[in-house]
Amino acid sequence: MRNYRYIRDKIEIVLVIFLISAFLQSLLTLNVKAQPIINSANIENAVNTKTYKSGSDIVFKGVFSSHSWYFNINKWWKVSSVEAEVKLSINQLVDKNKDTYVSFSVNGAPFYSKKIYYDSNLETQNIKVTIPSSMLISGNNEFKLESYLRISDLPCVDDVNLANWITIKGDSNVKVNFNNIVADNKISNFPYPYLKEIDEKSPNSSIIIPDKYSDSELSAALLLNSYFGKIYANGDYNGKIVKYSDFSKDGYINGIYIGNYNNIPKEINVDHKNNEDCTIKVLNSPYNHNSNIKLMVILCDDEKNLIKGVKALMNDDLKFQFNSDTFNVNKELKEETKTIDESEKITFKDMGADEINLKGAFTRSATLSYRLPKNRMLVVGDKIKLFMRYSENLDFDRALVTVYMNGTPIGSKKLEKESATGDEVELAIPNDVKMTSYIELKVAFDLEIPNLYCEKRQEEMPWALVTGDSYIYTGLSDIKDYYFSTYGTPFIKDRLYNDTLIVIPDNLSSEDLSAIGEVFSYLGKDLAYNNGNLKAIRSLNLNGEEKENNLIIYGTPENNKLIKKINDDLWFKYDDNNLKFLSNEKLILTDPYSSEIATFQLDISSFNPQKAMLILTSPKEDILRNSLKYLSSSKKNFELNGDSAVIDQYGNIKTYKMKKETKEPVYSRLVSLDTTSKGLLGLMILFIIFAIVASMLYYSKNKSIEKKRNKK
Repeated sequence: MRNYRYIRDKIEIVLVIFLISAFLQSLLTLNVKAQPIINSANIENAVNTKTYKSGSDIVFKGVFSSHSWYFNINKWWKVSSVEAEVKLSINQLVDKNKDTYVSFSVNGAPFYSKKIYYDSNLETQNIKVTIPSSMLISGNNEFKLESYLRISDLPCVDDVNLANWITIKGDSNVKVNFNNIVADNKISNFPYPYLKEIDEKSPNSSIIIPDKYSDSELSAALLLNSYFGKIYANGDYNGKIVKYSDFSKDGYINGIYIGNYNNIPKEINVDHKNNEDCTIKVLNSPYNHNSNIKLMVILCDDEKNLIKGVKALMNDDLKFQFNSDTFNVNKELKEETKTIDESEKITFKDMGADEINLKGAFTRSATLSYRLPKNRMLVVGDKIKLFMRYSENLDFDRALVTVYMNGTPIGSKKLEKESATGDEVELAIPNDVKMTSYIELKVAFDLEIPNLYCEKRQEEMPWALVTGDSYIYTGLSDIKDYYFSTYGTPFIKDRLYNDTLIVIPDNLSSEDLSAIGEVFSYLGKDLAYNNGNLKAIRSLNLNGEEKENNLIIYGTPENNKLIKKINDDLWFKYDDNNLKFLSNEKLILTDPYSSEIATFQLDISSFNPQKAMLILTSPKEDILRNSLKYLSSSKKNFELNGDSAVIDQYGNIKTYKMKKETKEPVYSRLVSLDTTSKGLLGLMILFIIFAIVASMLYYSKNKSIEKKRNKK
């Protein structure tokens, strides 16, 4: 009987192990299905590199310091190696006898340490190491650099000695070396492989439109290029929009063809049931024998449904469901993304921080950043409110929290022992803070402990925590004036296209199309939704649309009739022959310079005072095309100021402010006052009212007394 039980128990154990193994195997199978299947047959031969730089120079001071930056491992990469390169500038007092070290970690796990010291032969020291592949995860990875700095043998001097420093150079980086995984033909892979993250400037793909393209086909191409600009993580997306004849000559890259069923190139074979439906299909490129090169086609004879097809690809909630090589977008499909009202309260969670947790004595700080929609900005009187907890063992005579907005301190609060388990502070934004749509918020705590002069080792005490429900309260003031400093506005409003119409010449080259496409990919950086209205139209096809939309007008006076029509409204007007610009009160123009420049003007629309227009024009097409880099490059766009610009054939730029800023109404300025100012203003108004009433009563009383005297 005992042997029977023994055998039975053994069988039960084996069955349990078998069932657990089967369950784990099923989980593993599910996980594999969620990721691209990797084998030697579906790996591209070319080795690519993606570099993640640390940013601006960082100065470490004191004994303990750290800095982190992040790098991504894309699911479409077969990573061969990841290398970290840290560049250090070390102060002259650190010699070989000092205990100064740096340590590297990835995702919280250390993997490398090194003793460092000053070398008079090296202005900058480089440390290059390979990050172990076992420490990497798919998605975001944290690379952290920590230092222990000593310039003396004394235990308490180095924390406060200003000479104890090293500088981490901003071109320190993490390089990911990888081979791209070959995609199958599922639409759900989009935007891969048409958009790939690599360091090279050459585009991964082209958007292709027919040689005799329609306005709706170009509109769809510009909208798609805007989407690529939004999601491109490598800076400015420079993918091309080209005519079919130019692409077919050199079809070595992935392509997306946008057109209608009637003019499908003979190389593309797509079946369709209904010309009004938009067919999206992925196939191996017919222009290249390499099966790794893909061609997506977006076809529809109905103009509105063609745009609907592009918008469906921009909707992640729809796109992941397209698990085949073909999908038909019909008129009933609800393709638009749901918009979220910009809340008056921007919480720290919205800014990416569930909480701020600071540990250790002395000054500890954290920085958060957030971008409002380009058409919105902070105003004086907007508030910041912190909810916080902190240690009860602080020296509360010296413990303090300070808040900085865009580099300017806006206020401080003394920490109190009685409030340690639940404190809060509310601060109003003063008028000396730089008011922009970009918010950089820094919270700094002075965490002093009684009788503590220095840190002998890194501690997790004391501590301070700011909860994620802390917030910035803003009225989200709308920008009313049109200037290049807020470029994007008003063509994009609240993160979607705002009735934007680009009026173009009747026939553009592939070079022109690509240059204009890059302008819209740059605008796309501010997009969050696909619901907005963006349309391209030839000037000859205008039929009142210029009265209903925010306009971008592109061309020369000869190829765009609208330029001639609005010439009298330009600050830089053309002469009677439309061959050169005339001088104005801001700039005296000379020949031949006046005929070898392009001008930009951002102003109220000539056709609707509630709309805006941006005129991009030059007597010469090549100069105009080359000038667009100022509207499509992050490095160039910051040079634009004011509301007008002159750009010569060599790319030199001069900017001007032609119109006066609109003054804020008195009511708006009163609303933006902080609570104290409003209280004082209220008391002053009450005092004035009291004085007026008292004067009136005094006058009335004296008048009645005088009447009585006269009667007597």
